[in-house]
Amino acid sequence: MSKFDLSIVLPGIRHHNWKILYDSAVAAIGEYSFEMIIVGPGEIPAELKEVDNFSFYQDYGAPARAAQIGVSHATGRYITWASDDGVFIGNSLSEAVTVLEEASTPKCGVVMRYSEGNNFPDNSYWTAWTHADLRLPGVPKDYQIAPVAMYDLAYFKELGGWDCRYEHLNMCNHDLAFRFQNDGGYFSLSPSEVLRCTWDIHSAEWAPVGRAYRENDLPLWNSMYSQDQSSRIKIDFENWKVSPKVWEKRFGEEHVQN
Repeated sequence: MSKFDLSIVLPGIRHHNWKILYDSAVAAIGEYSFEMIIVGPGEIPAELKEVDNFSFYQDYGAPARAAQIGVSHATGRYITWASDDGVFIGNSLSEAVTVLEEASTPKCGVVMRYSEGNNFPDNSYWTAWTHADLRLPGVPKDYQIAPVAMYDLAYFKELGGWDCRYEHLNMCNHDLAFRFQNDGGYFSLSPSEVLRCTWDIHSAEWAPVGRAYRENDLPLWNSMYSQDQSSRIKIDFENWKVSPKVWEKRFGEEHVQN
């Protein structure tokens, strides 16, 4: 039996924002219960050490690996994720959980509509071929994308979660959403905006993400989805274990003792 209604999992480096993000989740969850699990470098902030439904696991790997580690510790009925430069909007998590509760099938997911900066996209944004880098032979034109989503946790793990050959939680979110739809899954759009993020492509924090996209994630994506992927559904959930323990794009050659 699930301990919480919702597990919120994320890779994190902005320790100073975690309490703000946590407090926004409290305001957004309504009558449901949640836990927040963050995986990343450093230590848990002092103001969160005594919070019963907050957990931190130290890891210096890439964001996709860190997020998958977080999911391995999750105890919710449903799973979603976030960015630690964002805040949840009041009651939005409650609305999304209600969508899944009313669907009564693990093959319903919610596209968690979010904004970056002041840009809140229209609904066409969540269709795959709206985006130039997704217009490939292996991507059905009418498939939806879910850069942030809410899924049934058990089914998420059955699908294998994220393919941690990808480094950032971007292209692997598309791959997950497409595998979900290949298996007959369908998405509903969140009733309202769920997450409001800041985003600065010129920041030092963003630089490793940009490198991951150019040097690893987009080339891997193109090699996979330049051909038919309609039979691609389940992968090994433990695939994060073959992802390097230290993400050199951010942490250099720092060696971390386990």
